[in-house]
Amino acid sequence: MKTPRLLSVAALAFSMLCVVSLTGCTRIGPGHVGIKVDMAGSDRGVLNSTATTGWVFYNPFLSTVIEYPTNMQTVHWTKDVNEGKPTDESVTFTNKDSMAINADVNLSYYLQSDHVPAFYVKFLAKDIEDFTDGYLRNITRNCMNDAAGQYEIAQIMGDNSAFLKDAKACLEKQVSQYGVVIDTLGLTGAPRPPQVVLDQINSKNQAQQLALQKQMELLQVQADANKQVAAADGQARAAIAVANGDAQANRIRAASITPVILQNKALDNQHDAIWRWNGQMPSTVVNSGQGSNGLLFNIPATNTNK
Repeated sequence: MKTPRLLSVAALAFSMLCVVSLTGCTRIGPGHVGIKVDMAGSDRGVLNSTATTGWVFYNPFLSTVIEYPTNMQTVHWTKDVNEGKPTDESVTFTNKDSMAINADVNLSYYLQSDHVPAFYVKFLAKDIEDFTDGYLRNITRNCMNDAAGQYEIAQIMGDNSAFLKDAKACLEKQVSQYGVVIDTLGLTGAPRPPQVVLDQINSKNQAQQLALQKQMELLQVQADANKQVAAADGQARAAIAVANGDAQANRIRAASITPVILQNKALDNQHDAIWRWNGQMPSTVVNSGQGSNGLLFNIPATNTNK
């Protein structure tokens, strides 16, 4: 009686073991999505459903799950082997004057989760870096080359916002159909034109700086001269004001002297002379009569004893 029961338990355990061995699972973390890919049967290929975060169960013998990040991806393609990959990943493009320009490029993008199955079918990339350093880098270089063909070197070396805007619009048009959203496209550091052009640009900048310095010096000299003229003009105006003040004061004093004041002054002088007289008559007088020639006459002394 026990043997059939034991056989039933063993069969159940074997069945469960088979189910477990034929069932796979993986966990999709935040910022990622997973897609199931059938590897056998008439429906081989990518399933249309996209697995979001959480556990995903699948048959490891018949299908697999490929995980893609949907968070922001940032890449730097630079000439410096110490940044990014240990190779020269910089981008070279040609401007309006057929001048080859090399530059370090930085790019940020992300994938739309509902486009991930079509993205995988298009690129068959099992790693997002394969897409980034392959197709995306090539398209970025082509778009920058197309956009740079409309600009001169000064427009790329200086304010290059218009150039980068055109390159970004071209890139978005190429990859948006695959659910790739371009967030930023820029240059890391200054672009690198041919050395002879760079020398010419530096010489031009130095000449402009020297001209600006000379102009500033001339303005300073003119300012100093204007300052001296203003100081001299101020001194002259002050002297004129003082002279005018003195003249005005003299006019006031002259206007205040009247005949009455002069007569009173004369009386004051006579009064002072009377008070200073010692009682003696002068011994010599001047003949001031009519027809006189101003001769001096001695006056005889008066005998006071008589």
